[in-house]
Amino acid sequence: MMRVLFKAIAPAILAVFGLAGVVWAETVELFDGSRIEAKSVTFQDDKLVLDDGRVIPRNDVRRILFERGQTAQAAPAAVSDSDVQELLRKAAAAKEKYPDVGSITLIDDGEYTLRPDGTQLERTHYAIKILKEPWKSAGQIGQVYEEGRNRVTLVRARTISPDGAIHEFDPADLKESKPTGGILSFQKNKTLRGQLPEVEIGSIVEVIWEDETYNPYDKELFFPRWFFGTTEPSLSSQMTIRIPRERKLNYKVVNLQGAAAEPQVTEEGDYRVYRWALQDIEHIIPEPAMPSVGQVAPYLQASLFENWDYIFDFLGKFQREHTQVTPEVEAKVAQIVGDSTDPEEKLAKIYHWLQRENRYISVKGSMGSGWSGHPAELTLKNKFGDCIDKAILFTAMLKVVGIESSPVIVMTNHMPADDRSVPTLYGNHAITEVRLGGKVFHLDATSTISRYPAFNASDHGVTTINVLERKIGMVEVPSPESNRMNLDFDLKVDAEGNVNGVVTLEMNGFVESSLRQGLEQVNKMMLKMYAQQFINRISPGATLEKIETTDEKDLTVPLKVTLQVRLPEYPTFAGDLMIFKLPVSEMIHQFDEAALEKRQFDIEYATSLQLRQRMRLALPEGYVSKGLPEPMRLATKYATYESKCRADGQTLVFEDNFSRLRRVVPQEDYQEYKRFLEQVADAAKVPLFLYKTR
Repeated sequence: MMRVLFKAIAPAILAVFGLAGVVWAETVELFDGSRIEAKSVTFQDDKLVLDDGRVIPRNDVRRILFERGQTAQAAPAAVSDSDVQELLRKAAAAKEKYPDVGSITLIDDGEYTLRPDGTQLERTHYAIKILKEPWKSAGQIGQVYEEGRNRVTLVRARTISPDGAIHEFDPADLKESKPTGGILSFQKNKTLRGQLPEVEIGSIVEVIWEDETYNPYDKELFFPRWFFGTTEPSLSSQMTIRIPRERKLNYKVVNLQGAAAEPQVTEEGDYRVYRWALQDIEHIIPEPAMPSVGQVAPYLQASLFENWDYIFDFLGKFQREHTQVTPEVEAKVAQIVGDSTDPEEKLAKIYHWLQRENRYISVKGSMGSGWSGHPAELTLKNKFGDCIDKAILFTAMLKVVGIESSPVIVMTNHMPADDRSVPTLYGNHAITEVRLGGKVFHLDATSTISRYPAFNASDHGVTTINVLERKIGMVEVPSPESNRMNLDFDLKVDAEGNVNGVVTLEMNGFVESSLRQGLEQVNKMMLKMYAQQFINRISPGATLEKIETTDEKDLTVPLKVTLQVRLPEYPTFAGDLMIFKLPVSEMIHQFDEAALEKRQFDIEYATSLQLRQRMRLALPEGYVSKGLPEPMRLATKYATYESKCRADGQTLVFEDNFSRLRRVVPQEDYQEYKRFLEQVADAAKVPLFLYKTR
């Protein structure tokens, strides 16, 4: 027998049990705390009609406490079976249409309600047909809530077997847990989790959650958002937003045109209702290097605001207060910068200190700390903080040395889109905007491995919410030269084809940060193993004779890795010809994003990139070069490539440079870009020919 705590509004309860007319009831409980005794309740036209004739708008009803008699329990079961048959019918028809997908979404409905008192109710209802093994994970359900702020209710969760058998999940079996992940976190958020029973291939998983925000941070902060469609087909996806009639909804539907983008607007009692309903939504077929699904799927975002003033005012009061300089902050900055006089040198020292000495730990308990951080002095004292805490402290510390800056909210570039035409607080990260020497640029102090002026590549090319400056901005994408890897080969080949030499890697920007992070996570033994694997990809049987690196923990010194290698019998021979492949060219110039004949979506990279090679190859006595590759230069507005090769006595010198200029390549320019990448890949396969003269 299900033990459900009914915190849903009346129609939600009716929908769960399939009751279309009369509900036997003892008590109707309203959101204002009052209770009404009734022998029966009839649901008509979005209203509850009591047996004595009284009419109650459905959104005023908190829950209905049902009679415990046999009749009240029996009625839902009969109607529930009808619902199951309809789901099974839809699933069978959809499977015929989509035979090769992993799952099919049968129902995907959302409702957001803003009540006149500012409290909010969100209801989600989904049903998924599971067709392949990985999608059995849909049976693992969960919902996050914040103590003292909102409560979540599992209204219904069940598994429907292919034969129609129903396996109900008891909400009492939900387990409560705190957030887990790769970072330390001390938050009020908790998660209710559960595993539905009997989930197998062919099953249908159906779940209904309700999330009531009974203690909102601010009654004006109402930001409904909904995504229509995923990488699996969806038969139906609906979104309903209810707001008091006197309020106005500002909304935008992205990646959807025509009538489907416009809502049906009606009035229900004291509410204005906006409803979007999409049917038979084709699934998104993933492509290499495409934007995230959340950027290309149709989605809706809404707000009560027509401009950003309220959000700027709301968060600004916290941020101005929290970025104040105190004697403790002033003293620490003086200690960090020492006798430095150059502003940029001071900035770099503070940036490096904040990354290395102030740990990333999230401690949240309110809207103020969640979006505007804790006071700078507190984060300094604690020696830890999360992204907004560190951005707040960074701004306060830079004030001490006379550098202007602001904390800014961003949505990182691997996440759903960050359209700012509708004012909302959607964002998942905070970084720092710096203004120095007439330039505006950004830094991210949450990293531990970014050497100034590098910052996390996931921040590049996204919009910013700058509360203190009261503006919406954009994070720059660094030049390719700022995200560079230099590969330098100093090699000597003997007449038998054995190669000895030194490989040097020097880098900056996100390339350096990525390798620096990897070096921090491995010991010397593992580092040697990974380096050995790298040179084995160049030549099976290669040996690593020595490896040296600069100190990966020292952010003041560029990272450099030196490998002393031996590649036995590396070239191939054809009579008097020695055929020498460029060691890593083919490896680094592979472009999976150009594999498709046509693309539906843009190509999206994290950031720009430059890969530069230089190889000096000392030839064995008696060999000369034969037909050096012609110089090459290729260019598009998205990338360039150039290479050249020359003979310098008994040494061949090869150089090339690949530069990716932009982060995004639009789908309409794919064919041009594809041809460019294919030409680069072909050029990387051209070997050097050495001819034996004696």
